[in-house]
Amino acid sequence: MSKNVVIIGGTSGIGLDTALYLKSCGYSVLVGSRNYIKEDAGVDYLKIDVTDELSIEHFFNSIPFKSIDSIIYSAGITMPQKSIQNFDKNEYMKVHDVNLLGAILTLKYAYPLLKETKGKVVIVNSIASRTYSKLSGFEYTVTKAGLSGLVKQLAVEWAKDMVLINSINPSMVETPMLKENINPDALKLIENQIPLGRIAKPNEIAKVIEFLISDKNTYITGAGVDINGGQFLTG
Repeated sequence: MSKNVVIIGGTSGIGLDTALYLKSCGYSVLVGSRNYIKEDAGVDYLKIDVTDELSIEHFFNSIPFKSIDSIIYSAGITMPQKSIQNFDKNEYMKVHDVNLLGAILTLKYAYPLLKETKGKVVIVNSIASRTYSKLSGFEYTVTKAGLSGLVKQLAVEWAKDMVLINSINPSMVETPMLKENINPDALKLIENQIPLGRIAKPNEIAKVIEFLISDKNTYITGAGVDINGGQFLTG
């Protein structure tokens, strides 16, 4: 019997590639996002606005699955770098509401369903939560660091119910958005600074996510898995 997976923010980038990969592995996948899936991916879609709690509640009341085995939170936005002297509270709140508050509210409504199945959660975080962001503003880094704290706290609170929650911390990933926003020369310079000498491919991220939500993962919770080609090393 296939497992039911919900991906929040799965209409592009890592989220979409993960949806397609999980579908190919036999999972039943539901993508939730403000934007529609542009291609015929054979993946079910349901609209959700993670900045609106009523929208999130409606989403979980409307899902076609009778049960949920896993939630993947892949929604995220950023702002360009600027001095803190030019800090704009409204701009910050836009990033905060999607990256951090949206994840909290999603898990609020997902947890009763995950508890029933002893389910698993993966938060798509960032290398910025481990160090800093080379291209995005501190608003992005702050909210991603907040996700790390959320994962650690909930891992302990949810352990009694055998619900596992982890995050992944990828560095740059070869997505259409990356290619559109960074010129080839700058991208080549970044690649030269990576020990493995290249940008990660979306499929490489998806495989790690699949492991964390699969039956193969029986004991990993509260972790942040680094996927960065050797750019940030801990021991």
